[in-house]
Amino acid sequence: MISVTDLTGYLYCPRKLYFGKVLGIKEKPKELTIKGKIKHAVFEDAGREDKTLLSSLTEKDTIESLERKYKTLYYKVLMFHVLHAKKEIEEQGLNPLEIYRELWPFFLKEAQEKSITFYNLAQEKKVYGEELWLAVPKGIPELKIVSQALGVVGVIDRVDIDRGYLPIEIKTGKAPQDGVWREHMIQVGTYMLLLSEYYGMEIKEGYVEYRTVNEQRRVMMNPFLKEEILELIQRVQEMLNRKDLPQKITDRRKCEACGIREVCYSQKYA
Repeated sequence: MISVTDLTGYLYCPRKLYFGKVLGIKEKPKELTIKGKIKHAVFEDAGREDKTLLSSLTEKDTIESLERKYKTLYYKVLMFHVLHAKKEIEEQGLNPLEIYRELWPFFLKEAQEKSITFYNLAQEKKVYGEELWLAVPKGIPELKIVSQALGVVGVIDRVDIDRGYLPIEIKTGKAPQDGVWREHMIQVGTYMLLLSEYYGMEIKEGYVEYRTVNEQRRVMMNPFLKEEILELIQRVQEMLNRKDLPQKITDRRKCEACGIREVCYSQKYA
C-alpha cells in the first residue's frame, strides 16, 4: 500500500522516495518544511474550534469582539505548535520565538478574514449561536481513505459536503501564477478517485486552497488525468518492489537543496 504523498514524492525525485521508503534513509526536516508543517497544523486545529466560537456569538457581539476571539485562538494554537516543534526548530539553528513572530502576521490575517466572513454571514442571515454554526458550509476534516482496489491510502485535508463531496487540499506554500502545481493536480486528482470509490459516486472536481493568496483553484477530472494517475500508481508500486536503486534525477537544483544529497552521491550508492 502506498500513500498519495508517495506519488507526489515520486514526481519530485524517485530516488529520494526509494531511499526513504525502501532503505529507511530520510532527510531531517528543513526550515521550510517545519514552517509548513506548523502552518498546516494551526489551520487544522484552529478550524476545529469554529463551532465553539460561532456558537457563542450573540446579536450583541461586534465584529471587533469576534476578531479578538479569533486572534486569541490563533495565538494559543500557533504558540502550542511552535513549542511542540521546538526541538526540530533548534536543530536547524533557529529560534522558536523568531519562528512565531514570522508566522504570526499570516494567522493574524486569517483571524481577521474569518471574523469578517462569519460576522457578515450572521448579519445577512440574521442568525446567531448554534443557528449561525448550522448556516456555515460544512466539510469533513482529515478524512482518511484506504483503497484496496488502487493500493493507495490518502488523508484529505477537507471534504466539502455542501458542494458534493469535493476534496479540498490546503497548501500554505507559494501558489503558481495561474492554476495549480502539477504535483497538487495529481494529489487532488487521486483524492477524487479515492472519494469516488468511497462514496460510490463519480467525483469530477476538487480544489487546491492556496492560503498565501486566499484562493481555491479547481482541478477537473478527465480521462487523461485519470490515466496519468493510474500509470503513476503502477510505476511507484513497481519501483518500491524492485531491488535496484533508481537513477539520479537530472534537475541538479533539487539535488543541491536535498538533505540526503551526501548519502545519495556517496560511493556506496554511486
